Amino acid sequence: MNRRKKKKQQVDYLDLAKQKFSSIDWQQIKQQVLTKWNMLPKLHQRALTVLVPLLLILLVIPLPEPQQQEETATPSQRVEVNINTRSLSEQKNAQQQSLASDAWKEYEVKSGDTLAQVFRNNGLAMSDLNALVKVEGSDKPLSRIKQGQLVRFKLEDSGQLDILQLEKNNQSVMFFRLSDGGFGRSK
Repeated sequence: MNRRKKKKQQVDYLDLAKQKFSSIDWQQIKQQVLTKWNMLPKLHQRALTVLVPLLLILLVIPLPEPQQQEETATPSQRVEVNINTRSLSEQKNAQQQSLASDAWKEYEVKSGDTLAQVFRNNGLAMSDLNALVKVEGSDKPLSRIKQGQLVRFKLEDSGQLDILQLEKNNQSVMFFRLSDGGFGRSK
């Protein structure tokens, strides 16, 4: 059994609108508007004769588009930026060499080195290593040293460890001696 849907009749909305428009009694509307207009005070009538055309003009005239600033770059425009992407430990120039303090020492971690071996090789106290491990943190930068990583440290005048800095992947973690003899960590 073939069931066909009945097509809806096409409605000519333009013709329907013309019929509605022609059925309006314009004389009656004109009389209603004039009676209400005459009920208004003269000052209000004058204000409306100025404001209504002005409002209609403002609605018809398009607003100018806001101008874009010249500084903003379009998405397709490429801008060249000169950035030095090398880490501070790799940047060795004459000015940095002259400003380097004799108190700072650097050690590059070799294959198979542990932090204990780094401390032994540089004559640092193991008690300082134990104090550092207590404030290491959840990311474990001391426990996870890798080959090629830079370990910088500064000694006090007495020869004790004052500051220890670990650099890895352009990030730096610094441990420093507190006034009570323990260590603190900054990142």
